[in-house]
Amino acid sequence: MTQEFVVRRREESIRNLEGWILVYGRRKTGKTFTIRRVFNEAHYFVITRSGHTIAEVEGRVTYISLEEAVKQIGALLKDEKMAVLDEFQRLPYKYWDAIALCHPNGKLIASGSSLGILRKVVDRRSPLLGLFTPFRFDLIRYSDAILSIKDLCPSLREALLWGLLIRDPWIIPMVCFERDMVSEICNKAYGLLASASGLVGEVFEEEERALTRVYDAVLRLTGESIWKPAEIAGILTSNNLISGGLPTVDGLLNRLAGMGLLEKVVLWKTKGAKYYFKHRSPLLSILYYLDQKLHIGEGFHKKIDPNLVMSVIGMEFQFAVGEMLAEYMGGIKGYTILPNMGGDIDIVILDPRLKRPIIGYEVKIGEFEKREAEKAVEKIHNFGIPKAGLISASARPPSVAGSYEELGPEELFKIAKQASPSNHQQTGH
Repeated sequence: MTQEFVVRRREESIRNLEGWILVYGRRKTGKTFTIRRVFNEAHYFVITRSGHTIAEVEGRVTYISLEEAVKQIGALLKDEKMAVLDEFQRLPYKYWDAIALCHPNGKLIASGSSLGILRKVVDRRSPLLGLFTPFRFDLIRYSDAILSIKDLCPSLREALLWGLLIRDPWIIPMVCFERDMVSEICNKAYGLLASASGLVGEVFEEEERALTRVYDAVLRLTGESIWKPAEIAGILTSNNLISGGLPTVDGLLNRLAGMGLLEKVVLWKTKGAKYYFKHRSPLLSILYYLDQKLHIGEGFHKKIDPNLVMSVIGMEFQFAVGEMLAEYMGGIKGYTILPNMGGDIDIVILDPRLKRPIIGYEVKIGEFEKREAEKAVEKIHNFGIPKAGLISASARPPSVAGSYEELGPEELFKIAKQASPSNHQQTGH
C-alpha cells in the first residue's frame, strides 16, 4: 500500500492572503484538503447536494439548515473568527445578501467546486462583488508533484512519470509509487476509468450543465489526440451529433477549457491552427485514450499493452515539462506541428511579449542516441528557433553541436526546485 504523504503545493500560500477569500476550481483538485491544512483553526460548513449543511464548530459536527448555517457563520464572523463555507456554489442566491452584511468582519473562506462561481460572484449585480479575493485551484503543478514524490519512487525517472498522474490528487490512495507506473496503470485502468468518469460527471453537474453525448464525444476525441476543431466538427456532424459545424465545435471546446477539462496549448508556426486542444489532466488523457482504443468502460476486460500506455505518457510528459520550463523562464508553453508530415517540435517556449520563440526542445522518456540528438537539434534550428535543447526522463542527453542545453532527470529536478517556491519536505498526515 502506498505510503501516505502530502504534496507540498504552492497554493498553500493562500494562508498569506488578507480578508475574505473565494477559492474556486474543478472538483477533486485538492481544495478542501489544502484549506483544512492551512486554516486548521477555522470552523467548517459544507453545503450538501440535498440542501442541508454539515457544520463542524469547536469539534462538534451537526446537520443544520442553510438558514441556520448562515446565521452561525454571521455570528462567528461578528466575533472576528474564521469560517469556511465549502461547496459555496450550492448556496442559493437569496442568502448572498446576508453573507455580504457580515463583511468585513472575521475571515470567510468560500470554496466552490466550479469555475463558474467566480463569474457569479463578480457579476456587477452580485451583492458579493468586491468582497472576496479570488484564488484559483488547478491541477497540482508538475514541479510541486515531482518534488513531493521524489523520495517515494525507486528512481528519478519513475518520479518524473508518477508526477504526471498525481497532479490529480484523488489517485494518490489508489496506487503504489514503489511499483512501475505503467504496470500500475495497466492493472488498475478499469477502476481508475470508473472514478474518472464519475469525476467528469460531477464537474458538469457543478457547472450546471449536463454531460451530453456531444460533450462526451468531444472529450473522447481529444483523448484520442484528435484536436483540430474542423476534424472534430466533421466527425460529430457525420454522426448526427451536431448541426452547427465548426462554430458549434469552437464553442464546445472553449466551454470545456473553461470548465478545466481541456486546455489550449499555443501553436507556433503551425499552418491552419492557433491552438492544440488536449485534456488538461494527464491522468484523464491516458484513461480516455485507453477507453477509446480498448472500450474498457463498456466492460471489455482486455489485457492492456504497456506500449499503448507509454505512447500517451510520452506526450503528457512533453507538455508537463513544457509547462514547468515556461514557468521557470517566464515564457509561454508552445508546440509546433511541422508541415508535410514532418513531425513536431515538442516544446517551444515563447516570449510572452513578442510571441517569438526563445528555445525549442526535443523530449524523450528514453535515452537519446547521439545521431538522434543531432537530427533533433538540426530540425529545431532549421525551423527558425534560435536555441535548441534536449530533454530525457532517463539520462542526460549527449552534448551535440548546436545544442544549447541538455536536461536529464537531475537537471529537471533542479529546475523544479527553482520553479517552485514551496518547502518540499516529506510530511505525513
